[in-house]
Amino acid sequence: MTGTNNYLPLMLDLSNRKVVIFGGGSVGERKAELFCSCAKTTVVSLGFSQRLQELEACGKLRLVRLDLSGVTDSELREFINGAFLVIPATSDSSLNRKITSIAGESDILINQVDVLGSVVIPSVIKRGDLVIGISTLGRSPAVSKYSRRKIESLITPQYSDMIRLQDELRCYLKEHVGEQKKRKELLWKVLESESVWESFSDSYEKAAELAYSLVSAHIDESDKK
Repeated sequence: MTGTNNYLPLMLDLSNRKVVIFGGGSVGERKAELFCSCAKTTVVSLGFSQRLQELEACGKLRLVRLDLSGVTDSELREFINGAFLVIPATSDSSLNRKITSIAGESDILINQVDVLGSVVIPSVIKRGDLVIGISTLGRSPAVSKYSRRKIESLITPQYSDMIRLQDELRCYLKEHVGEQKKRKELLWKVLESESVWESFSDSYEKAAELAYSLVSAHIDESDKK
């Protein structure tokens, strides 16, 4: 495997972007679950998993029933046209290669499930606005899965609440503290406060009240604008 150091993690806005997945089995389902909440997702296959059918019933994606074993190049181009990302996830490796080749003609991004394509989809952990991607670039799925388990045990759901609180405090401090260095110090005091973290278990409001009192105690008249 060569050239893997050329891959760079990015956060992309997929609003109204077209993602086309070929294959309605377990792999296609996993990819569709990831993308259907943030992109216009279409899955093309002769059959679909129960979960994919449920997602279509909820209006989260579109299913197109088609026998891909006899699909023509022109039909594939019609499905691929205008796509931002194409994912060949059928059980037929030769068909996957054909889809990859046709998508490549139009410089469309491709996520290949058996080899490295132009896009590598990481294992994703979401805690509200905190998004963490984990990938070994296909070298060790086991290490990727192990890393996810370790990180999930550390990054608790309270991280989402802390992000919300820090965002609110940043706005508050910009209004009341003129010096940027001082604002940063106060935000870190809240971030490193075990009492604030523990209060999230009771309620967001309790943690926020504690955080604001902690910040206010360190703001004197000379800090205020």
